[in-house]
Amino acid sequence: MENFKGVAEKYIIQIPIIQRDYAQGRKDKKASQVREKFLDAIGEVLESDTDLHLDFVYGSIIREKFIPLDGQQRLTTLFLLYWYFGKKEGKGIQFLKNFTYETRASSREFCHKLIEGELNFKDDDISNQIKDSSWFLAYWENDPTIQAMLTMISDIHQKFYSNLFFDRLDNIKFNFFELGKSGLADDLYIKMNARGKSLTEFEDFKAKFEKHISTIDNNLKINFSHKIDNDWTDFFWEFGVKDESFLIDKFFMNYFSYVTEMLHFRGNSKALNEEINLKTIKKIYTKDNIQFLFSSLDKLQQVSNSFRSIFSIDDYEEDKVALFDKDINILNKIVNGESVNIQQKLLLFLIINHLIDSEINDELIDLIRVARNLTNRIRHRKTAYIYYTGDLANEHIHSLLKLFLKYKNKNIYYELGNYGFERSNSGITQASLQYEIDKAKLIDYKQTFKIPIFKLEDYKYTRGDIHNFLVSDSAELNYYNEAIREIYSDRDSMIVRSMLTVDDYAMEIGWTLLGNKYFFGKRNNWEVILTATNKQDFFRDYLTSFKANDLSLKKLISSYLQKNTVFNWRYYFVKYPEMTRQISRISTDNNVYAWQDDFSLEKMGGSNLNAYHQNPYINVISIKLGLEPFIIQYDEFSYIQIKKIIIYSGLEGWELYSFDKEKYSAIMSKYEIEEKEKYYVLKENDCRDRIELLIEFINDLNML
Repeated sequence: MENFKGVAEKYIIQIPIIQRDYAQGRKDKKASQVREKFLDAIGEVLESDTDLHLDFVYGSIIREKFIPLDGQQRLTTLFLLYWYFGKKEGKGIQFLKNFTYETRASSREFCHKLIEGELNFKDDDISNQIKDSSWFLAYWENDPTIQAMLTMISDIHQKFYSNLFFDRLDNIKFNFFELGKSGLADDLYIKMNARGKSLTEFEDFKAKFEKHISTIDNNLKINFSHKIDNDWTDFFWEFGVKDESFLIDKFFMNYFSYVTEMLHFRGNSKALNEEINLKTIKKIYTKDNIQFLFSSLDKLQQVSNSFRSIFSIDDYEEDKVALFDKDINILNKIVNGESVNIQQKLLLFLIINHLIDSEINDELIDLIRVARNLTNRIRHRKTAYIYYTGDLANEHIHSLLKLFLKYKNKNIYYELGNYGFERSNSGITQASLQYEIDKAKLIDYKQTFKIPIFKLEDYKYTRGDIHNFLVSDSAELNYYNEAIREIYSDRDSMIVRSMLTVDDYAMEIGWTLLGNKYFFGKRNNWEVILTATNKQDFFRDYLTSFKANDLSLKKLISSYLQKNTVFNWRYYFVKYPEMTRQISRISTDNNVYAWQDDFSLEKMGGSNLNAYHQNPYINVISIKLGLEPFIIQYDEFSYIQIKKIIIYSGLEGWELYSFDKEKYSAIMSKYEIEEKEKYYVLKENDCRDRIELLIEFINDLNML
């Protein structure tokens, strides 16, 4: 007996060309009934944590690949179940990459993108969310297997929305039967399933494409016939050796599909709403585009070798552009069929265009830098989120190519500094275009600005967006480079406290029943703070203050506390590190606060009030007195309890519930305690802050 995970960890499961499309997800009445019964049966065993037996799954094993003769439908559904629960529960699902469809390149690619993509499983319509993802190609909706998978995903999500069953999926088992071990010949598989379909799509493609080329230019056809089996094969052969298939077929087609898509968008603003078939190829491949394809294939090795000269990984290197990706070889990712975002597709196309005619030079690297900056800023921050979501979509590619290709082999900083940008429907805001013009004017005016600007752009928390730090003094720019790298490598709490010495910089990101939500910054998510709009004055004052305090956050904080005697919320956040330090008891601490008022607020342990949260003032008291605080869920505030007295932090002071003024008359005479209808308020005064006051109050209570 085996389960899907066990088989997928041993073999590549490859649904072969001669198998039919995935049928369990079809929308017809019969398929819907089968799907409902199958999911009901799975639901019962997952709920009860018992076993389910799915009969025989059998096929051939060829070079570590399991090619099923029977069981395709069940295997595909199991793949989707492992994907759904694994993604939702944050489990390791890399073994799912061993499940692949040979039937269509689109089905194969979809399965791969599904594993790599990020989704919000709280969304009711997860199928539409997938289709709205930047990596989902419009023509995939014409693939019956992908259509069926999306239908099955929707039904799985509807049925198992509130369940966490990943670890129980291994209970779904089947008899795994290998034809070779039964004594049956492998060719039985072919004979039983022969339906007149070719087993080599690549050979079919070559013949049809060659015929199309011959109708345009016979010399081009001769060139293609020779190079497809010689010169160009050498480049793709290395990929076939690495994956032990010793074939170039899929690698060549991955590259061909990419170039075809980009050539379509170079001349057309409309989406490519169909699979790349012979009809599409005939439409796209004019003589000029055929010549472009051939020229790009001739230069593939040079393109592949260029990335180390053009890109750094995630920080500034002289004469390079930070890609902010661990794998900078975009071409290899395209050829391997790996996930590549639209920005990287654009950058690769600009590189190919340039290298067809020229060598790597400053004009290319500067163009890549500006293109990276602008495409990175086609984004937004969703309500309640602390990071940016990219909005770059296929619909932008045509306008972006038109915008960028006009600067091929030109000094883009001279062009922008003197002439600016033409208006376009590229998805780039006017403000974003102006940022690049402002930088270009400085660079074109004086080369001493170039390196400090590039360093700032290549910092991981700016990623090309440096409008908050752009000043017309190159020495000041150099200081900013050193300062922000020094500051934002420190602990989050220290950074937050130091920034609050200057002003309230927190970003409002949403709303809860306990008040608006504010984000104060966090390691790996400082980008949204450093690139927020209208923060130039704040960061100028902050970095000036940092310099004035000998580049020391501790001195900056100490200087503020010596001068500041107003006990407002900023004073407490700056003075007490516990206010902003990570609270492990509240799960995911993103430095987000639900804010009803300056003293009635909760540090949140997740994205909503279902997670635990805690008042930071209460947290400070708990830590300093060694008390166990009450962390809270939902729309209530956290508190501490001393001798049955329940204490909340309130706007007027400390709110005391179940306080017996007769019993604690001595306490009443020592402190200013105001009686309210349902509680008492321990009021602070101008002489001491509320933290010190409550500590003394609790110590007095404990002595009685």
